[in-house]
Amino acid sequence: MPERPRSAEIDWYTDSVHSGVYDNPGYESDDPEPAREPEYSAAPDFETYSTGEASLRGGEIVVTATDSGLPTMVRVTPDQLRRDPGDLAAEVLRLCRLAADRAGLRRREYLTGLGIGEDVLRLLDLPTPQAIEQSELADEAQHEYEPRSWLEQDGSTR
Repeated sequence: MPERPRSAEIDWYTDSVHSGVYDNPGYESDDPEPAREPEYSAAPDFETYSTGEASLRGGEIVVTATDSGLPTMVRVTPDQLRRDPGDLAAEVLRLCRLAADRAGLRRREYLTGLGIGEDVLRLLDLPTPQAIEQSELADEAQHEYEPRSWLEQDGSTR
């Protein structure tokens, strides 16, 4: 059998591949149609968590936390960073608990607005306004702040 030159083999292979890909009339129609986005009915937006904020009287430490107690923001002034680390950590944790309680109250109000019943809110263990007020007044007394209800400040300690 006579040998074909190497360039002839390459040309033959290239022509075969080219004709199999580009000369096939059904090539473009073999692709599936792009998937369509499913149509959803307009569902109301639902908040998955609420946040609350607590701070020292002078605003030197400010903590924002979710209703489950997860801090989402902690702002500390430089002079507070010079404090004993244990005292600073205890203060941040205390403020985190206060912020989480306030977020829980905000969550209760949100769910009440959606029509959730009091029995369900009790099962979720969301705080009531009275419980928050008592907790904050006790916290102020324990940490030697002048008594001041959060109700007077619209939920803020500043």
